[in-house]
Amino acid sequence: MIDTKGYIVTNAHVVKDAQHVAVQSSNGKDLFAKVIYSDIEKDIAILKITDKNYKPVSSIPYSIRRNGGDLAEAIFTMGYPRNDIVYGNGYIASKTGYNGDTLSCQITIPANKGNSGSPVLNKNGEVIGILSKKENTVEGAAFALRSKYIFEAVNELQKDSSYKNIKLPVASTLKGKERTQQVNSISGFVFMVKVD
Repeated sequence: MIDTKGYIVTNAHVVKDAQHVAVQSSNGKDLFAKVIYSDIEKDIAILKITDKNYKPVSSIPYSIRRNGGDLAEAIFTMGYPRNDIVYGNGYIASKTGYNGDTLSCQITIPANKGNSGSPVLNKNGEVIGILSKKENTVEGAAFALRSKYIFEAVNELQKDSSYKNIKLPVASTLKGKERTQQVNSISGFVFMVKVD
């Protein structure tokens, strides 16, 4: 999620050609959503929860770091390669992605089908990217789209006056907390995206 009003970041390939979109939170409830922004080249999409049962939150515990992460920086992710949320940890292995791709960085977190769009966070609870793909020919190689492209996507979306008030979280309340506390705080903000 990127703000308190129900906007969610994922990968464009997750929602490509979708007729219907829903998101499921860690409490198991499905909520209707719609794609409001998609950039296939950068593989980023923004969804808006449209379900009348959605209750906006008052604050977000994490922030989004504009400049991404540093080489060898410890990171973790939470996503839905199965029906319950799965935690993974590792580090940034390369400042570039596959074949020198500058949109992404290489990370050492195991990635499975369903992990796409998962937030990649550092020890301070700052999102430094979103998990985007796995390289099948290289053992343990996964890639994350750099967080600066979240800012770019929001800037593009804000050109439409309907989305002028989107605000990215800029301060993390998770700095200095133990990882289990961070994970517990974040888990309610990580959604499984369902399409048909």
